[in-house]
Amino acid sequence: MLSSRPGRGLGASPRLARTDVTSTHLPAFTNGTYMCRAGDIDEDGMNVLRLRLMECIQAQQCNVVVNLEAVKFVSYMGVGVLVERLRQLRACNGDLKLTGVNLYTERLFRMVGITNVFESYMTEAQALQAFAEAA
Repeated sequence: MLSSRPGRGLGASPRLARTDVTSTHLPAFTNGTYMCRAGDIDEDGMNVLRLRLMECIQAQQCNVVVNLEAVKFVSYMGVGVLVERLRQLRACNGDLKLTGVNLYTERLFRMVGITNVFESYMTEAQALQAFAEAA
């Protein structure tokens, strides 16, 4: 059965690929964590993302870059997780910047009215530069 969600249906990637979230520490001036999101932010991916962002907050790594380049689907609940964690990061004097936002995700953000909530950059280097300039 074909799914109406992008990235699903015939030839869809295995379950693990959709929920894989990796992180790498940024240079010291950002006091943050770079996160690379590889796959959909569906129910499984949302839970993994929520936990990874909470780990950053608990470790006081409050400047986070989330790369959405490989994301083909974001659920409404996934948007809620991003907004919730953004508020928590800003409460500890940090921020969450997005890179690689595709047209689908951009339209979703516009539909739910949060296009001005996140800073979005074309590349990770631009997001890192924004953190460096703000320091």
